[in-house]
Amino acid sequence: MPFTSIRSKLTAWYVLLLGTILVLFSFFLFFFLSKRLYESVDNSLTVSARVVARSTQMSLNQTPFPGLDLFFDQFMGGGNLNKFYKIYDGSGNIGSLSKNFDASQFPLTQSAYTRALEGNTSYETFTISDNHPIRVITMPVIKGEKLIHLVQVGTSLKAVMDTLKNLQIFLWTTVPAVLVLTALVGRFMAKRALKPVSKITQTAKDIGSGADLSKRIPVPEAKDEIGQLALTFNTMMDRLESSFSQMRQFSSDASHELRTPLTVLKGQSELILGKERNPEEYQDVISSNLEEIQYMSKVLEDLFLLSKSDENQIVLDFKPVDLSLLIEEICKHAEIIASEKNIRVVIAYLERVQINGDPVRLRQMIWNVIQNGIKYTQQCGEVKIFVHEKEDVVILTVQDNGIGISEDDLPLIFNRFYRVDKARSRQVGGTGLGLSICKFIVDAHKGTIDIESKLGEGTKFKISLPKMSISNPQEA
Repeated sequence: MPFTSIRSKLTAWYVLLLGTILVLFSFFLFFFLSKRLYESVDNSLTVSARVVARSTQMSLNQTPFPGLDLFFDQFMGGGNLNKFYKIYDGSGNIGSLSKNFDASQFPLTQSAYTRALEGNTSYETFTISDNHPIRVITMPVIKGEKLIHLVQVGTSLKAVMDTLKNLQIFLWTTVPAVLVLTALVGRFMAKRALKPVSKITQTAKDIGSGADLSKRIPVPEAKDEIGQLALTFNTMMDRLESSFSQMRQFSSDASHELRTPLTVLKGQSELILGKERNPEEYQDVISSNLEEIQYMSKVLEDLFLLSKSDENQIVLDFKPVDLSLLIEEICKHAEIIASEKNIRVVIAYLERVQINGDPVRLRQMIWNVIQNGIKYTQQCGEVKIFVHEKEDVVILTVQDNGIGISEDDLPLIFNRFYRVDKARSRQVGGTGLGLSICKFIVDAHKGTIDIESKLGEGTKFKISLPKMSISNPQEA
């Protein structure tokens, strides 16, 4: 059955890892305990065999050796088949054995006898009746480099085998039980840990089905990865809600801006076609319609530019630009428009500076700012331009003494289609997109644009642009 949820996958991986650790632990535990038990048996046999070997040297002419059976009965527990012995002479013939054991049940093997002739001790395991395992030590007794006796001492391995068997039963029952309990606990803990993720999923579903972008995820107190995920999701939703709000406002403003000239076009066309008119009236209507068409073309052109800027599709052609010459040229054209309202366009201070930028977009930005000052300055007013260097930036200031902007409107001045004086906007020919375009162009040149204004006193635009590097003037 495939695991489709993270909770199931985490639980499965946790149980698999723990199971692997427990199996390896059980294997090494069984291995080392078994080794230790057999070493303990061999050490006990070695001690017993040495006792028997010493007894053979106490009275070499007596067979069986006196007191040996009593020793096994009282000290080694021979009566319950715990330990038993056999003693051979140098030729391999049985000289003595314990009363509790039949000598035929385990023989003296050829390998053990050969090792004894070489003076080495052997350890062997035999199985007697009823699959009863015993451990046997064969120890030589050497005198004058001659084998005079062979001592065999054996002990039952039943206790060792029972201990290992009980350990196996314990491990075979405990490990699965631990894994089952771990799976249940792990699944519960994974569910508890991933509960905020479930809330995120449900919130996302609610937003997707109901389009309610105001919903947010409760942020847990613990500042862990889940908490960071919730914060990131909420931050993303804040930006998404703001973007959708701007899009709705933008669509509403754009439709409003285009609806007005279309209504004028329709009304004038219906009026002029209602009856016969003289050529002058037709000419006036066509001229008026052309103005509305030009206005709509300007709006659509600006919208297209801003749309491309949002998608980062506008590639600027950066090159060295003499900003002072560019401003002088723009001001000459601005004086023509300003003269209609008797407004003076004055270059108050102009340093010769160069910047790295797109001359077409810079011209568009400067023209929009100066034109904006002319639009909202009364008759016989003045628009001043200042250009100077400050450290590594060039500062362009455009100041007018026009109607000014209120403090409430200043934070919104660069929003698309936002106008301070909506009643006068069509009269002065503004689309409400000029300052948004200026903001985009300044940002694209890694600069800043700030505005200061007071109602009835005028407005000051302050634009900072990076100065061109002397060492590498072509660097973009």
